[in-house]
Amino acid sequence: MLPDRSKRYAGLDKEPPRLKLVNNWQLVLVALLTVGLLRAIFPQKALVEKLYDQEQLDELTLSYIENLHRTEPNNADLTILLGRTRREQLDVAGLERLLDPILQSGDARQRSEARMLLLDSYERAMTKTASGSEQQLWQNRLADLLRLASEDEMPPQLAGAFAATAFRLGLTQTGLLFLRRISQEQPITALVVYARTALAQGRYTLAAEYFLLARQQAGDRDLARVYFHQGIAALMAASRFQQAMDAVDRNLGDLADDPETLRFLARTALAAGEPRRAARYAQELVFTDRPATAGALP
Repeated sequence: MLPDRSKRYAGLDKEPPRLKLVNNWQLVLVALLTVGLLRAIFPQKALVEKLYDQEQLDELTLSYIENLHRTEPNNADLTILLGRTRREQLDVAGLERLLDPILQSGDARQRSEARMLLLDSYERAMTKTASGSEQQLWQNRLADLLRLASEDEMPPQLAGAFAATAFRLGLTQTGLLFLRRISQEQPITALVVYARTALAQGRYTLAAEYFLLARQQAGDRDLARVYFHQGIAALMAASRFQQAMDAVDRNLGDLADDPETLRFLARTALAAGEPRRAARYAQELVFTDRPATAGALP
């Protein structure tokens, strides 16, 4: 039992000394043990690798990633992960500052991953620009970045993503250059395999890029229809409704008079919260010259 403090210090005029329950070195030891225990339970490298394949993360996980990056600012994979999760909040200049060390000293895969993030940022900046001259400026920056990427080694999956961006920007020759890295003989088959792999990993946006790129390269109309539907469906599954509608406008092409595609688009537009667009597809379906091949819209 502790001694009676009121009696022990009754003759003191000043504040009685506080009891020291724990020494400073003991606090440091407890902190080290706690950190060691957390690292043993949640290995940082394994955790980063697991998060790397996920497209959408909750706010608590995002905060944890930011704290990890503060402790290891030179960790390239961690920097890429942070850039991927915060790319919509960061402006172009902020993302460039974050990724520049990787472009200077990262390995080939890391440089390619960083360039993909910059491509996405440049494209978003270009879509928000109304001036024709500024859009051309962004177009030139995108072309330069794709050219640098084409000179670097990269995994086939990233080559497919670069090819999709190049085709979307109308840079056909650059897109074909990336596409040949995937497969010399059957690039469409490789794209579909990568799309399904990305779906299994929950990376819906990347899967959509692969499917829509396969749709552009497919010579067979039936295959083109299948890949187009799967690409749009992948974006809808990720709740990226506006992005899905934009992808429809870019990739519909010769499927604009296809009854099965019109039925699919009418349902998709309704699910995306665009009833007017859905009504337009339904009207086109009714007045199309081609006969329907499936049941009517529900």
